[in-house]
Amino acid sequence: MALLDFFMGIQDPVEAEYRITSTSKPSGSSAVANCDMVGEVSAPGIAPRVVTHNSPFTSVAKWPRPGDVLPVLFDRTNPEFLKVQWKQVPERT
Repeated sequence: MALLDFFMGIQDPVEAEYRITSTSKPSGSSAVANCDMVGEVSAPGIAPRVVTHNSPFTSVAKWPRPGDVLPVLFDRTNPEFLKVQWKQVPERT
């Protein structure tokens, strides 16, 4: 586990997928905004569960839509905690 992940609250990280079912809309004309998402987190050996997540400073160019699957780090000990791996998410064209 990376030191940053420890300080971000991930104690037992698992790579997972976050299938988005709904998101907020970007506000204003900024290139980044606060994104509220709801979706299902799933990983091998872990039962899927619905998680609400808030991602501050989300790039509007990478803004998720319902049906998108985002790569995340999921905390096995605290299933409500996840971290979107934004560097792995492609920009929309």
